[in-house]
Amino acid sequence: MINPTEKKRATYLNAFKDGVSDALLNGVMDDERRSSAYYRRGYDFGLVMYQEINKEEERRNESY
Repeated sequence: MINPTEKKRATYLNAFKDGVSDALLNGVMDDERRSSAYYRRGYDFGLVMYQEINKEEERRNESY
């Protein structure tokens, strides 16, 4: 059985992961989840990761 603290952490982590996923894969924030601070943090993190991935791709393309 999961204790209440672990259940709460799992909920927060899932919201963060959903935010990262939406930023990286969809590029659009889910209006229904945007009120969650953890979702927004994940989304912002996903956008940063997306930018880093694009920078790396540009560097690779320049070296060819």
